[in-house]
Amino acid sequence: MTMREHDLQVLRALTAAREKHEELGELLDFYYDLFQVQFEAKARLPEPEVRDEVAARWRLDGGIPQLTFDQLGIAPAELSGIVAEITRVLQRHNPGWQIEQDTQSAEEQVELAREVFETWDTLTTPRSEKSEERGSPWVAHPAALAVGFGLAPYLQRAAEAILPSLDLTLWVQGYCPICGGRPNFSLFEPERGARQLLCSRCNGMWTFSRVGCPFCKSREKQSYYPSEDGVYRLYICPDCHRYLKTMDLREVARKVFPTVERLVTIGMDLAAQQEGYGD
Repeated sequence: MTMREHDLQVLRALTAAREKHEELGELLDFYYDLFQVQFEAKARLPEPEVRDEVAARWRLDGGIPQLTFDQLGIAPAELSGIVAEITRVLQRHNPGWQIEQDTQSAEEQVELAREVFETWDTLTTPRSEKSEERGSPWVAHPAALAVGFGLAPYLQRAAEAILPSLDLTLWVQGYCPICGGRPNFSLFEPERGARQLLCSRCNGMWTFSRVGCPFCKSREKQSYYPSEDGVYRLYICPDCHRYLKTMDLREVARKVFPTVERLVTIGMDLAAQQEGYGD
């Protein structure tokens, strides 16, 4: 199947960002290659089953994400092929990494994918050296990182199929209504300034209150640090010590791709992590 037009636009936006942000060249080159593998894989995947309206509404009302791991219908050989492609990308951009993929059977990779699905929080958030020293489980286990990246096409495909059918006015949670992932980027809409959260796992988006922390639901006033041009804000929570990058679409006139903006704002991740916010 042909890659979706939106995904092609994301790759073009990454290329443009690479020209604008030369200092992020290595990071953006890696994600270009990674996204290309993920988008091509996603185009080959069948559309997942969408829950009927009653079941979907029941889960929304109960704060239960729509997607379960088994619902993804992952075929071991299929996942193994995707992981092999991603492993080559990881090793090309990180020659010193040892990813012992050959020691895992396809069935073991599916079980590892299940474990990642059940524990993965913000795999796509760029990490500083400081956070790596503290011990991210996926940095410590490159094979799990490769499988996690291989899981992403399945989650993204599911989000694209399921989100249009949901009444998201019923969803008031700070985690994703599709896969339960936590947000690692958000947008203020250009019309009303409502806050849209971006899932770190499936890239699904949903509206969440402007007031309060989506991670711990603290209603205390959140502190934020704006960029010089007013386009970006770094919100920090004094209660749970998590942070959230935000882009104000009222301050820009260009077309925005949140998955690209999440990458070019890595400086905010590093600043927050150096101050002890995040994991």
